[in-house]
Amino acid sequence: MKVLLIVFLIFYTSLFAQCDKVDTSHFSILGDKVFDKKTQLTWMRCSIGSKWKDNIGCHPSPNTISFYEAKDIENSLNNGWRIPTIEELNTIFIDQCEQHAINSKLFPDIKLLDNFAPYWSSTSVEQIQNFIYYIDFINKRLDAHSKGFSLFLRLVKSKKPIKK
Repeated sequence: MKVLLIVFLIFYTSLFAQCDKVDTSHFSILGDKVFDKKTQLTWMRCSIGSKWKDNIGCHPSPNTISFYEAKDIENSLNNGWRIPTIEELNTIFIDQCEQHAINSKLFPDIKLLDNFAPYWSSTSVEQIQNFIYYIDFINKRLDAHSKGFSLFLRLVKSKKPIKK
């Protein structure tokens, strides 16, 4: 019985430990950005309200903002940074992680959040006007909310968005 328990714990630990390791064949860390080699997307490592500081990470904790505020931020940036689509946001979602469904080495500000981490996408819910899809990286779920509700925002950049 003890052997079985030890094997289970080793498997369990190794399974969830992968969520905090960087697969360099898939991702490149570029200071305050992460480049996804598979999707060709570049992500901000820190969410809006948080800034990257070398040797520290993201500081302070990110802010929640409404979708209207997120669109204002997106429109004020004339350099290609934008709100990700739900398909793009899903490319950094890792369901097998124990604590949060995102790699905390790539996106360290997730460690600053406690109970929830819902992130805006730019994808509208066709059946419900004024609702936008989001992914919660702590509660591990996809859902939708009204544009006036406050959620977190992580910006992405690419030559072409993945399906809007």
